[in-house]
This record gives sequence, structure tokens and C-alpha cells, in this order.
Amino acid sequence: MIKISNIKIREYKNKFIKKTNLGKKKYNYRKGFFLEIHGVGTFGIGEAAPIPEISLESLNDVEYALQGFKLALEGLDYDVSIKELLLLSRVHGDGLPSAMFCLESAIYDLFSKLNNQPIASILKANYLNEINVNCIDSQNSLIDKSISKVIKIKIDNSDPVKIENKIRAVLKKCNDETKVRLDFNGRLTLRQAKNIFQILDQFDIDYVEQPFDCKNLDAIGKLKKITNISIAADESATNLESIKNLIEKKLADVIIVKPTLVGSFLDIEKINNLCKKNFIRVVVTSSFETQIAQNYIIHLIAALGIKEYCGVANVDLFSKSNSIRMKNEISIDKLLGKK
Repeated sequence: MIKISNIKIREYKNKFIKKTNLGKKKYNYRKGFFLEIHGVGTFGIGEAAPIPEISLESLNDVEYALQGFKLALEGLDYDVSIKELLLLSRVHGDGLPSAMFCLESAIYDLFSKLNNQPIASILKANYLNEINVNCIDSQNSLIDKSISKVIKIKIDNSDPVKIENKIRAVLKKCNDETKVRLDFNGRLTLRQAKNIFQILDQFDIDYVEQPFDCKNLDAIGKLKKITNISIAADESATNLESIKNLIEKKLADVIIVKPTLVGSFLDIEKINNLCKKNFIRVVVTSSFETQIAQNYIIHLIAALGIKEYCGVANVDLFSKSNSIRMKNEISIDKLLGKK
């Protein structure tokens, strides 16, 4: 229990080090809000950053929801429990996944600091002590390619020769056991995909992510008939209903879960359980938010017991840290709440 003394909402607009893909388009900035829930001697912080042209809610929608949560708590003169705050977050975050993600993050962060325990342990008593993180092909990667076990390569063209050369160039900097994930951000036609997949069998491909536009499910079905390479759904997998549809139609071997698009921990857990039941792999990734959201996502992964190599805290986005990690894991107990 804690008495809430203040709620602060701050809008941000952070410039990326270099233009960064959010879906198909590249952006110079990441925009969103921070929400701080202050109690006596401590506070919890969350981040809401809807993805442009992918999230259904706008920044204005998110701000309205956060302000509503703030107004509901202003003037309270008694202690509130984590259960009460979570119920309130569901009222104000309903139908707005990025707002719900932010509210829950701030609430869990507050109580993790209050009780001096990791967020992951509040979400689930049995949580992973460390999570696995994939490397990313970027000059701003935080994981050295030479020790990477899984590396993600974003592909910005549809030329099989260029793609083959790109993969070879990246793998020269990796070790012999590195697996490759290719992300096409939905840029391919079925004909292009057929030509490209012919050259992929020579590599250790972990999966190919979102080869087609998110609405072109028919092409995925046709592609899966001619390849054994795993297909991962990203922009096609935005919520529980869309994921159920992909699983029922056998259109995905891997589901990429972006918590900003899903919202609550309970909904993310439902997706994880559904995928487990159907032997579908789950990989959780950030949506290139700030460290606030990324730290919370680390705890979500640990709480869900996901051992896949996930896409979080693996690249400098807004400032150069000059610190390269020589490991593919992140320890949870060293991440008490958020920094």
C-alpha cells in the first residue's frame, strides 16, 4: 500500500542517432509520453509511445488516457494497493494498448522500488534470472557480432544477389554458430520472395520476418508451401485476435510480440500461452522506445519465461554509449525496477 502524492506526465520527442525503421517507414524522431506515479520517497515511471501508422491509437488519445488516470488519483487521501491501481489502469487504458503498457509499467515499477524486488518477481514468482538478447546488424549495436548467437539483419531491397552478399558480409564478422534473422518489413511480392528464398538455404536462417505486407496473408500461405524456413509474423501480429487467426490458418512459425501494441501483461501472457499450446515460438521485441520501456520489457520477458533471443536493449538509439557487451544475456536481478 502507498499514498500517491503526485502524478507527472511529460511529453518527449527524442532524435534517433540515425533514421530508424518503425514498420515500413524510417523516422528521425521517437515521440511519446512518460508517466511518473509519486509516493512518499519513491516513484514509478512508465512510457507510452504508439507506433506511427501501426498503433491504432494516436498520441492525443494516449495523453487523454494518461490525464484521466491522473485526475482519478488527484486528491486521494488514503493508501492504495497495487490491485486498485491496476484496476484503474484498465479503466483508463482500455482500447489503448500503448497507454495500458505505460500505466502498468509505472505501477509495477513503483511497487518494485517500494518492496525492493524486481518487477519480474511481482509479475511471476518463478521468473528467469537472465534473458537472451539477439544482436542487430548496426554500427550502433550493443552486442559484439563476434560473440553473437543470433543476429537480425534488416533488408531494404528485393535483389537476391545483393541480399546474399549482405548476409555473407555480416557473417564474416560473426562466429560459425551465429543464426540469422532477416526482416523485410513487408516489402516483398510473392514472386520476389520465391527468388530470394532459393538462395537462403545455404545459410543458417533462424527465421524470415514479415516478408509481405501485413494484409497479404494469402502470400504467406503460398510461400510456406515451398519452403521449410520459418516465417515470423510481426506487423501481422498486433493483438490476440490477429494472432489467433495466424495460428488457425497455420501462417506463422514465430510470433513477434511488441508489448506497446498489445498493452497489458495479462494479454501478453494469453498470447504466450496460446503460442505454447500450438508449438509456436514467441519472440518479444521493443518498438525502439527509450530505456524506460525497454527495461520494463526485459522484466516481461523474464516473467513469461521466454528463452528465445529477444530484440530489446541491443542497440543505441538516441545517444552513443560506446559500451559494447561481450555477452548475449541480460541479468534480471541487476535491473531492479528501472533506472
